[in-house]
Amino acid sequence: MSDKAVFRASLPMILSAIKVSGDGGARIQFDVPDSDLAEALKLLLWRERVLVMTVEPEPQKGDGPS
Repeated sequence: MSDKAVFRASLPMILSAIKVSGDGGARIQFDVPDSDLAEALKLLLWRERVLVMTVEPEPQKGDGPS
């Protein structure tokens, strides 16, 4: 299994999707579609590890070249 997980996700439409802690840090929730679930489940293998995250928006119709 690759040491990489690539999947589409979105922030849920709830106020608590991003929670900022008073003592530092934050907790972020993502919704993952069924079509990407197998890839997202790789995260279960890395529960005890620090992850390096890169997040970028998926291009939409009308977006110019990146």
